[in-house]
Amino acid sequence: MQTLIFGLQVAALGIGIVFVALVFLIFVIKGMTKATELSEVKKNTDNSMIIKKEAVPQEAPLIAEDDDEIMAVIAAAVACLTQGKLRIKTIRRVKEENVPVWSAAGRQETMCLRQNR
Repeated sequence: MQTLIFGLQVAALGIGIVFVALVFLIFVIKGMTKATELSEVKKNTDNSMIIKKEAVPQEAPLIAEDDDEIMAVIAAAVACLTQGKLRIKTIRRVKEENVPVWSAAGRQETMCLRQNR
C-alpha cells in the first residue's frame, strides 16, 4: 500500500512539473509573438515613410484572360505533380498584406532560384 501511495505521489509530481513547464512555454511563445509583432509594426511604419517619398508606379489591373491563363497553368502543374489524383476546386489570390513575412520571403527565394536556372 505504501508503494502505491509513493508511486501516485511521484506521478502527480511529474505531471505537475510537466504542466508548469508547458504553461511557462505558452507564456514565452506569446511574449515572442508580441515582440515580433511590435518589431514588424515598427518596420512597416519606417517603410511606409520611404514609400511615400518615392513615386510608386501603379500596376495595371489583371485582365480576366490572364486569370484564366494563370488558372490553367496552375491546374496543369498540379495535375503533373499529382498525376491526376487531385482535383482543383477553387483558386484564390493571396493578398500580400495577409501573408506572413517568412512565407513571402520563402516565395521570393523560390522564384529567384527558379529564374537563375
